[in-house]
Amino acid sequence: MKTRTLPFIIGALTAYGFAVILLIFAVRLGILPVQADAAPSQLEASLLRSALHASVARNAPAGGNPQPSPKTDLVMGTTVYRQLCSRCHGLTDRLDNIYGKSFYPPAPNFALSGTTFSEGEIFWIVKHGIRNTAMPAWGSLLTDEEIWRVAGVVRKFNSTRESESALPAEP
Repeated sequence: MKTRTLPFIIGALTAYGFAVILLIFAVRLGILPVQADAAPSQLEASLLRSALHASVARNAPAGGNPQPSPKTDLVMGTTVYRQLCSRCHGLTDRLDNIYGKSFYPPAPNFALSGTTFSEGEIFWIVKHGIRNTAMPAWGSLLTDEEIWRVAGVVRKFNSTRESESALPAEP
């Protein structure tokens, strides 16, 4: 039995080693596309999406806002969202995410598509950002309380597709 499996194991390790060497050469020679105005392959998009969701789920706090004040949080969170988030992530289903469409990957327009992330995951993303995207880490500019408020506003987009009703008028 051992004599049959040994050549198989050696062959498999050789094949994987060869694939790794090819990948390293492709990276060093600049063959892999990195431009932001070209769509990635299905494989690349799928792998990165899976890695993003797994990492956020693992690192995000469980549950929602630890000190919710729904009415106040929505009004104050909307003010921050309008000022810092809406140009990339949209404000209503009729007002486009002006800058967000030019990024790759494009920033999601929450007014049109909502999000699958929980409130705790949104909090973590806003606080820490997403590497190699245009999503900055706001944790050094906003307090945790402000970030929780914004997370609540983003989740509110999921409750209605008539997004203007999801955001209260500016104070």
